[in-house]
Amino acid sequence: MTVFSGACASVSTSTTKTTPIFTTTTPTTPAPTLSSIAIANASPFNLAVGSTQQFTATGTYSDGSMQDVTLTSTWSSSDASIATVSSIGLVTGVTVGNSDITASLSGITSLPVNVITNIPGPKLSSIAVSRSVVAGLLVGGTQQFKATGTISDGTVEDITSQVTWSSSVPTIATISTTGLATGMTPGKTTITATLSDVTSPGIILTVIAP
Repeated sequence: MTVFSGACASVSTSTTKTTPIFTTTTPTTPAPTLSSIAIANASPFNLAVGSTQQFTATGTYSDGSMQDVTLTSTWSSSDASIATVSSIGLVTGVTVGNSDITASLSGITSLPVNVITNIPGPKLSSIAVSRSVVAGLLVGGTQQFKATGTISDGTVEDITSQVTWSSSVPTIATISTTGLATGMTPGKTTITATLSDVTSPGIILTVIAP
């Protein structure tokens, strides 16, 4: 019988497992696109020959957002001999007539605004204020003021009932909508009349004790 002796070799097998790597791709959200352009100024729009008006444009995008596109739009006038429009939307009346103004961007064009140009009418140039009595006003007494307007065509009109009357110190003297001043306490106040952004020179009214 044959006897085998000696150390038995031990064989060890090692297995390495590889974990697969998964990558996640996030979908790219497309940038919103311009859907429409609206010009803020109402149509028709009246504009005097020789005057200017700034137009503004707002763009609405596919995601519902809105943005001012006044400076990035291309502005155009259907008849530049009547009204011109600059690259920033400034419209100028040239001659009497009408012209359509539009704003365009990225292939989108706004609805037109019809600009009607006309010859400006006469405007108020100045206001002069006068009073019935130059002497001081007694406390409790009244004094009538009158406003006369000079128009740009040279005509002169009584505009007493049209102006807004003002007293610089109402505690000394008040003045009604018809120009009637009432003395309240002794002192001095300045009376002025205003209409269409034109204000008269002030008249000093002195209120004295009875």
